Amino acid sequence: MLSSLTRKFCPIIPRIQQIFPPNGFSSFGLLNFQNSASQIIPSQTANVFGNKVRFVTYGREYQPSNIVRKRRHGFLARLRSKSGKKILKRRRMKGRKYLSH
Repeated sequence: MLSSLTRKFCPIIPRIQQIFPPNGFSSFGLLNFQNSASQIIPSQTANVFGNKVRFVTYGREYQPSNIVRKRRHGFLARLRSKSGKKILKRRRMKGRKYLSH
C-alpha cells in the first residue's frame, strides 16, 4: 500500500530506482546522478552533493487583509464564542483601551 502511495505522489522514486538499482550502487548510476537529478526537478536542484539542494524563500506568508483580521479577531467574533467572551472579560478587567480589532 505504501509503495503505491509513494509512486502516486512522488515521481522521483521510480527515477532514483533506475539510477540506483535495488541490488546496490552502480558506478554508472553514480556518474549520471547529478544529470538525472536535474532532469527530475530542474527548477529546485542547485548542487546535489553540496550544501544547497533547494532554493528557499521566506517572508511571503503574511498577506494582510482587514476583512479576515476583523472576522478572526474582531469584537463580534469574540462575542460569538465562550472563550472569546472570556478574552473580552480579561481585557476589561485589565483596563485595556481597545478590547479587540
